[in-house]
Amino acid sequence: MKLSAHLGYQFNEVPFLERFELAARYGYRAVEFPAPYGYAVSVLKNLMDAHELKLVQISAPMGNTAAGEKGIASFAGRRDEFVASVSIAREAALALGCPRVHIMAGVRTDDAAGNWDAYVENLQRAVETFSSVGIKTLVEVMSPQEVPGYLMSSFEQAEALFSAIPNRNLELLFDTYHAAVLEPDLLATLEHWLPRIGHIQISDFPGRHEPGTGALPFDQIFSRLKACGYQHWVGCEYRPLCDTVGGLRYLAAYLDAPGS
Repeated sequence: MKLSAHLGYQFNEVPFLERFELAARYGYRAVEFPAPYGYAVSVLKNLMDAHELKLVQISAPMGNTAAGEKGIASFAGRRDEFVASVSIAREAALALGCPRVHIMAGVRTDDAAGNWDAYVENLQRAVETFSSVGIKTLVEVMSPQEVPGYLMSSFEQAEALFSAIPNRNLELLFDTYHAAVLEPDLLATLEHWLPRIGHIQISDFPGRHEPGTGALPFDQIFSRLKACGYQHWVGCEYRPLCDTVGGLRYLAAYLDAPGS
């Protein structure tokens, strides 16, 4: 497996800009994080170059995150803001050599609820914008238990979305934790969606900690991905049960040895 360190979840024991060195030291060859926008592109690029890391996915700006917003793609009244966010993400991804951008749908609040038609229209626009420069667009199904009010909260909705936007540059970000909450057969769901999956994120269930701390059959999951010829990255988006480095023992077989 090609594992990517999620720097929003891993190595949080140190400030953000110090996490790149730790990711490389402990065997990762790629990283991901949702929001590069608070840092100079040159700083991030220099860190990745210095530690021979690839950036494999980011998110488009997600609105007012301090107020709990998780994307704005489904809000009809904020179309101009969404278009601007896509442009910002496009420039960041190009500058950082990032091949995929995650578009988050948004959560229902007291003031606004997502609109499906606006979501499809905005996503279509984003897919066209990104694909024109060779960037893939990711969407994710998030369980309502973990992210209450999120518009894309079922795989049935994902089926409807991919039917509405058949463009192959639209891909699914498949999260093992959310899938385990929503579906009775995780392996069957994974295999069904593999032709449209562009990125996978892993965490165990229950708990959302590192693989090996819960009930999910990660040996079977990884074997199935290998057998099916999955070539994309697998992001480690889990909450370390204790400390990040200690939890890496569960993934040691899939990481380069420290110092190699």
